[in-house]
Amino acid sequence: MNFELNESQRDLQTRARAFIETEALPHYHSWPITSPEYSPELTAHLKQKLNEYGLSKLIVPKEFGGQGLGAMEDVIVLTEFGKVPRRMPGGPFSPWPVMYKASEAIKEKYLYPVLEGKTGWSMCFTEPEAGADLAGIRTTAVRQGDHWVLNGTKMWRTGHHGASYTAVAAVTDASKGHRGISIFLVDNDSPGFYKSRDIPVLSRTWGIEQEVKLDNVVVPATNLLGEEGAGFEIAQHQFNRFRLRLGGLALGMAERSQQLAVEYAKTREVFGGKLGDNQAIQWMLTDNEYDIESIRWNTYYAAWMVDRGGFKVARKQAAMVKGYCIDAGLRVIDRCMQILGGRGLSIDDYPFGDFYNHLRMCKQMEGSTEIMKIVMARDILRN
Repeated sequence: MNFELNESQRDLQTRARAFIETEALPHYHSWPITSPEYSPELTAHLKQKLNEYGLSKLIVPKEFGGQGLGAMEDVIVLTEFGKVPRRMPGGPFSPWPVMYKASEAIKEKYLYPVLEGKTGWSMCFTEPEAGADLAGIRTTAVRQGDHWVLNGTKMWRTGHHGASYTAVAAVTDASKGHRGISIFLVDNDSPGFYKSRDIPVLSRTWGIEQEVKLDNVVVPATNLLGEEGAGFEIAQHQFNRFRLRLGGLALGMAERSQQLAVEYAKTREVFGGKLGDNQAIQWMLTDNEYDIESIRWNTYYAAWMVDRGGFKVARKQAAMVKGYCIDAGLRVIDRCMQILGGRGLSIDDYPFGDFYNHLRMCKQMEGSTEIMKIVMARDILRN
């Protein structure tokens, strides 16, 4: 058993940390709050710097022009990216793995333009009456000759800014339950596919979500992603990827918060001494270390399992990362805000508010904390 990163992983961590400390932390206060508001010049500058530091297309397979790295490397970089309360364009991004196995027609129209940075993509699974219970979605897809006709309402279209298409989950056979769900690639300019409203959310750095309608939207049969009825499995794989990645973000936010709180406690003069001389402050910092190391090793272990057996093997571990590490990160950030007193409430001077709101949102996304416990319990009782 080896608890150390290997040489290439340490090199990647060093480069990611150098990028954040040199190109992001000194400058992010002058950037817009959300990445869709970034100017073309800022976006191009950040992408260029990411390329210079070797931080682009980390988990894109080598045969598609990426670095072909694993889950552990992805988490390592996301940890450093999590230390800045802004989103990085063109960072450690990869389309769904199923896209690399799709038909050449789908690759040409939907995959390659994303990999080349010419467009983006979005997705929407959730509906007004179906969230955690994906099998309960009501959007339908009916086959008519060489195309499908989609009807329904979707909440939370994520990644819509700059996207040319959306991955939409729909029921193709209601008699089969979750095995009757399929995923379609829908061009955003398709007739009948439109935004019904914007949905502002808790995290100001996340941006705006959308509710969308599908009114007799015609989709070519060739735009079925994967096999008919495989949508639930594809979605679960994506959810597990995202759950693991959240562990990296939570670790970065917690580490950065602890660093700022320690610096403050060592320099703040109070009652004739340093703030850090008080036992109450020392205990909060100690409790933070408990939580930070728990986040680290839960996340690293899950990533290690994924790299050796895939997400099916690490399903329980990914759920544990999502269910435990988000709450642990929130505890760390809350304590750090408390240590800084009123100063900790400033969203311009410190990142605590943005960190907290972002992680609090993540408690609900890709399965709530309670759903993660159900996933884990089923695995525990089954095995």
